[in-house]
Amino acid sequence: MRYQIPRYLNEQVRFVGLQSDEFIMCLLSVYFCTIFRFQWMVLMLNLAMIFFIIWLNRNFPRGFIRHLAYFSGFYRFVNYPAFFANRFIE
Repeated sequence: MRYQIPRYLNEQVRFVGLQSDEFIMCLLSVYFCTIFRFQWMVLMLNLAMIFFIIWLNRNFPRGFIRHLAYFSGFYRFVNYPAFFANRFIE
């Protein structure tokens, strides 16, 4: 059995042509649709959300969604200085 080293080590794992976080969003949208018994409005909103997140991931730099969530107050970076800090003591 031959083992091949991946070409790009920093690249995320891909499954069915999607990155791992995009694939997880697809699975979550299917679960969310099953909760609401595949109503058309919920299905269309989930598909729009998936395509929007895939578009964000592929057109903006890495970490863009986390920074968006940080600036809107939904996410907090742990063990990092505050955004407005300009003096650092090491």
